[in-house]
Amino acid sequence: MSIAITDQHRELGDVARSFLDKQDARTAARQTLDAAADGLPPFWAELAGLGWLGLHVSEANGGAGYGLLELAIVAEELGRVVAPGPFLPTVAAAAAIDALGTDEQRRRLLPGLLDGSLSAGLGVSAAPGAGGARTWAAVLGAETADLLVLPDGDDLLLVPRAADGVSVGDRANMDPTRRSQPVTLEPAAGAGAERLAGGAGLARRTARVVAAAEASGGARACVDMASEYAKVRQQFGRTIATFQAVKHRCA
Repeated sequence: MSIAITDQHRELGDVARSFLDKQDARTAARQTLDAAADGLPPFWAELAGLGWLGLHVSEANGGAGYGLLELAIVAEELGRVVAPGPFLPTVAAAAAIDALGTDEQRRRLLPGLLDGSLSAGLGVSAAPGAGGARTWAAVLGAETADLLVLPDGDDLLLVPRAADGVSVGDRANMDPTRRSQPVTLEPAAGAGAERLAGGAGLARRTARVVAAAEASGGARACVDMASEYAKVRQQFGRTIATFQAVKHRCA
């Protein structure tokens, strides 16, 4: 069963599904498997143009003024095709800045996050580094990020990736469609970072909702593909979908 339960939500899901199928997003995901480095997917600008990066952002700050449910419906369709790209870290960063940023931060950062010209990397956890530096071992979307959003206790640090004293490491990822890399801030970079008080929990909750919705979409795609395969795969002179044990699994 889809996350979408109302006619309006189902229509949003249908639009998202049609767009991603037209863009052949699953092929874009496969192409990341052998890519040497992470990059924005070819449909990133078009995705942003549909307003999906700001579905949950208030209208006063340039978003669509909906909420996490609408965001989750789109995320479910992204998960269905394992769509690559920094959707999750970017929408999590936008949620935190929309809710807790200053007026100046909203004016400066939200337009780029919503139109796709600015992508975010979202840190998971921080640990001390050598010489007073701090390292976040896993930052989602760090390679493509323009803005690094890093948890610091209950707060978030907002750091331009291009700032002096910021370095993004390199490591192999089990899932090349969603890469994370270590990020290190030298003391000067950490001291100059903007702080979003209380933002860590909000960003984390948003990321968890989006990740869960993507997982739901991926699981549904697995069931759909398995069911379709069972209808055409033949064994002992008939399709395997007619065997009770397989039929029960598909159901």
